Amino acid sequence: MKLKKRRTSEVSLGRRRDVSDVPVELPRADDGESGKNEYYLSVAKKYRLARLVTLAAFILFALFMMTAFSSEITIDNMMYLLRDINVNSGGAAAFSGVSYSAEPIQRFGLYKGELLYVTGSEEKLFSPTGAVGLSVGMSFESPLVDVSEKYILTCGLDGYGFSVCNSFSELYRGTLEYPILSCDMADSGDFVIVTGGREYRSTVYLYGGDFEIRTKYSKGDFVSDAAISNDGKRLAVTSFGVLEGEYYADVTFYDVGADVQSGSDRIGGEYPLAVETMGDGFSVLTTASVRIYSRDGTLSGSYIHGGVGMYDVSDAYVMLTSPRNATGTENSVVILDAAASVCYNAVIGEKVVDAAVSDTGEAFLLSQGHAVMIDPSDGTERTAGIGVGAKRIIPTGDGTALLCLSSSAYTIDFSHPSHTEAGGASENETGQGG
Repeated sequence: MKLKKRRTSEVSLGRRRDVSDVPVELPRADDGESGKNEYYLSVAKKYRLARLVTLAAFILFALFMMTAFSSEITIDNMMYLLRDINVNSGGAAAFSGVSYSAEPIQRFGLYKGELLYVTGSEEKLFSPTGAVGLSVGMSFESPLVDVSEKYILTCGLDGYGFSVCNSFSELYRGTLEYPILSCDMADSGDFVIVTGGREYRSTVYLYGGDFEIRTKYSKGDFVSDAAISNDGKRLAVTSFGVLEGEYYADVTFYDVGADVQSGSDRIGGEYPLAVETMGDGFSVLTTASVRIYSRDGTLSGSYIHGGVGMYDVSDAYVMLTSPRNATGTENSVVILDAAASVCYNAVIGEKVVDAAVSDTGEAFLLSQGHAVMIDPSDGTERTAGIGVGAKRIIPTGDGTALLCLSSSAYTIDFSHPSHTEAGGASENETGQGG
């Protein structure tokens, strides 16, 4: 069949109109400049002139500033200028193919969607595909690591140095006169470091997001821990002492910037182990109890426990494991809400390796052969077999967790049991504890 050749046409008001016979007038050679608009020619010339003048002024200004302040243009100042720039998006992604060296000292965390890996000699960030971003050498015999929305704070327990990093560079490295005992960083970038002191037994240094000391608090008692609220405006400090032959724990609250404390609570016969930010308030762990305080330091509730194994705090929940025998092969697991009421209570017949609770309301338990995801609202459990060698489990949201082994890491997706490695998954129900 012979195809017909289409004629050039256009559509106008829903009908075809033949334009093959429309005359086209071409410009004539003798038109000269008569076809140009003199007004727009003048505007174009002025625009070009203004652009050249602006560019020349910028170059002169840059040369003057570089000459006048050449001594201030250093690598450290450039790092400070770029301190809030992060090279990754922070979006959730499944980890696979992540490997690292097996070291005797290992710390793990999650920073802006990347795996934070810290040893006594280095700090690295791994993307979900295993690519290395940040890589910083350091020397901490027993590193303490705290991750916020903004920065990573790393200190050496009983050492003198500390480091602040973002996703691609070390931003600040500092040294203190006395050994570091504890540290904590807020999402605002403010952070606190606890050390000893010359005139007092303990000193709490509060640094701003510009890495300058904003204030310091001195205590006559021994400070065990300190926590700063995520907005950087409230501080909680735990300390201990002896009065008339009986030891006690003190929890002291400060409004950042104020010279005096805004509240306190003394607990007789207990030793303070840790204080953590919990939503707008704080959670304090002692040798005998978990105590939850509101933002202004008012006690919201307390829970008496039978011993301390693993302890983790999120914005909404506290998770605590307690060994029930000397070998640690049987443990009780308790999850508390913001009023210290029991949401979940169970006993497992395995040794607990790690426990973690997320801000989205999921709790995770890691034993020698299984990983368990718990929904504190109804006690539902999902269990995945993982084999041996796991060291940390880190919540990553939406029913997933990052499982860290001695030399590799991968994602467990509890919503899709077939995606888990080294075994399948099962689902069962447990009753809520009271």
